[in-house]
Amino acid sequence: MILDMRTLIFSQAVTNLICLLVITVLWQQNRKRFAGSTFLLFDFLLQTLAFFLVVLRGSIPDWMSMVLANTLIMAGALLGYMGLLRFTGQKGTQIHNYFLMAAFVGVHSYFTFVQPNLALRNANIALGLLIVCFQCMWLMLYRVPLGMRPLTRGVGIVFAMYCLVFIIRIGHSLTTRDSVTDFMQAGTFDALIIAAYQLIFIFLTFSLALMFNKRLMSEVKTQEEKFSRAFHSSPYALTITRLADGQIIEVNEGFFNTTGYSPADISDKTTIALHLWDRDEDRAAVVQELESKGKVRDREFSFRNKSGEKITGIFSADIITINNEKCVLSSINDITERKRAEEALRSSELKYRNIFENATEGIFQSTAEGRYISVNPAFARIGGYDSPEEMINSVNDIQKEMYVHQEDRARLLELCSQQDIINNFEAEIKRRDNAILWISINVKPVRDGSGKIILLEGTIVDITERKCAEEAIKKLNRELEQNVARRTGELRNTQLALLNLVDDLNATTRDISQVNEALTAANRELEAFSYSVSHDLRAPLRGMDGFSQALLEDYGDKLDATGKNYLERIRTGTQRMGLLIDDMLKLSRVNRSEFTRESVDLSKMLQSIFLAVRQNSKARNVQVNIQENVIIDGDRHLLEIALTNLLDNAWKFTGKTQNARIEFGTKFMDGKPVMFIRDNGVGFDMAYTDKLFGAFQRLHSTTEFPGTGIGLATVQRVIHRHGGRIWAESELGKGAVFYFTLP
Repeated sequence: MILDMRTLIFSQAVTNLICLLVITVLWQQNRKRFAGSTFLLFDFLLQTLAFFLVVLRGSIPDWMSMVLANTLIMAGALLGYMGLLRFTGQKGTQIHNYFLMAAFVGVHSYFTFVQPNLALRNANIALGLLIVCFQCMWLMLYRVPLGMRPLTRGVGIVFAMYCLVFIIRIGHSLTTRDSVTDFMQAGTFDALIIAAYQLIFIFLTFSLALMFNKRLMSEVKTQEEKFSRAFHSSPYALTITRLADGQIIEVNEGFFNTTGYSPADISDKTTIALHLWDRDEDRAAVVQELESKGKVRDREFSFRNKSGEKITGIFSADIITINNEKCVLSSINDITERKRAEEALRSSELKYRNIFENATEGIFQSTAEGRYISVNPAFARIGGYDSPEEMINSVNDIQKEMYVHQEDRARLLELCSQQDIINNFEAEIKRRDNAILWISINVKPVRDGSGKIILLEGTIVDITERKCAEEAIKKLNRELEQNVARRTGELRNTQLALLNLVDDLNATTRDISQVNEALTAANRELEAFSYSVSHDLRAPLRGMDGFSQALLEDYGDKLDATGKNYLERIRTGTQRMGLLIDDMLKLSRVNRSEFTRESVDLSKMLQSIFLAVRQNSKARNVQVNIQENVIIDGDRHLLEIALTNLLDNAWKFTGKTQNARIEFGTKFMDGKPVMFIRDNGVGFDMAYTDKLFGAFQRLHSTTEFPGTGIGLATVQRVIHRHGGRIWAESELGKGAVFYFTLP
């Protein structure tokens, strides 16, 4: 029985087109996030175009359907390899691949037009693709860093499958004596090879989608860690509450430090119940502003800590969405100490004004030319005036002789040009009544940007009686200026830091939302792809297995031992692929299926599963002990899948053990109930326990113990979906025990 090659090629082209659509969706979602995705898109595009050219063989020139089509396949494979290099961040020269491409085109053209030979053309394309696929396999399995290998291992295994098929095809092409020159009239072997290509191409698409999905999930985890670190390390009191009722969802350490509450105090509490707001009308106004504007910025409110003490804080908040519910991310910057400092500063300013007005020494401010701007009553009295205003008007407006003698004034200005402050400058002055006084002047020149003196500020005192008081005034002035500058800087830095923190939190929330949307779209595509595998791709597998069996039965006497061995290996691989598809579909259904919680008797469920397993293996005598009345709440269908896999696992790995025993029961660990399934089978090395629950991970060869490596991954998803956890303990030759919890 000969498979219709044109139909197979058309099926391959349609399959490639479907896979191209999947990769296009992945490219649209990840082209700005992951390098190399564009190369992979063009790889799939060229592969699809090539198979459609092959389908049209006979309707288009041979150079298009033979040389061009196979050249597109090779070019697409090289683009795919370069895309994987960029995705993994590895570097390498491609000169050898360019020479490979040139050699491939030359050889293929020669055996197409000069000396037509279908077998050597098949060997040429298989050899070229083998070299490229081997580079891809080596990259994904060995060249990437150890931390990235769990992400790339599945793709590497698919390329290893490609390499195996190419080696088989090369061997067949070089040893066959078939005289067929038209590829569309090729025999069953070539038809089976095309079917294998089709299936592996599907696996490649599926593994690439899984790789992109895993990397997206890794980035989501990174974003969550960044948000968590920013949230919990902030010195401000940060809270996440429900907008509707103020229910507290999460707080940071700064909240506990500011309010004095402990984690136990806020459990299942609202901000209203904690009496956090000093005034209920303040909270109502904030809620109203959030609902109308979506945010609140830098509002000063009064709060209460655990002991009832009032706290003054700068409050900011934003509306965020968590699980489709509006919540409030808010921050409180405790400025209680700053408010006290400001009050102290106002008190100091008032004290300074009192000193200025009531001081017994004269205080003044004047221009460099001697025009008085401000003087205090004491200064006016020293000059012989009744009030400061009378003195300023008389000296400035009437232009009387300068208060300080011209010689002393010139000497004072000279010192001012050289120094910032002149202390204890002795001068002779003439009062309004022409009386002469000796005073000590303390002056501070005020300069503009160019250094020119524009003001003189200072005091005058009696040389013997006022010197000490004048020094106190100068010290007080310096302290006041420093306090104002420091408090102003602290306020500005605090406000900027709070705004930057809120902006970072908003950006993180947007990134997480975008990643979640990308994950949702990718999962929808993966679900559709799984259904395609389930309903449309089993027929090629059954065809491969059936035709192989037919060849053995009808033409077995015409085949040598090697040919029969090839067919048996094809059947074995096909059946294993079928089992692998079934297990992958089961694994995907664990997350897709609806979750219905009900009371489930695990003891009775395991007894029923055991009877079914024993019915299929009557020759074995296994002692099974099942603890009775183990009842939990969970999804019956998912739990049956998990327990079936665990019991099958124990049954399989005790297959070579005399007096085999399997036990199910419960025990308390760390004060919590834990269920277990124990066996006395071959066990495993605990050094590899981290690989135990990974998909396609096996600790034993398939020749020793059959399986696909997906069963325990399915069990883990079921347990995790119930909110529990699963782990294993074992020792080689002494059996294994699987523990799991179901809250």
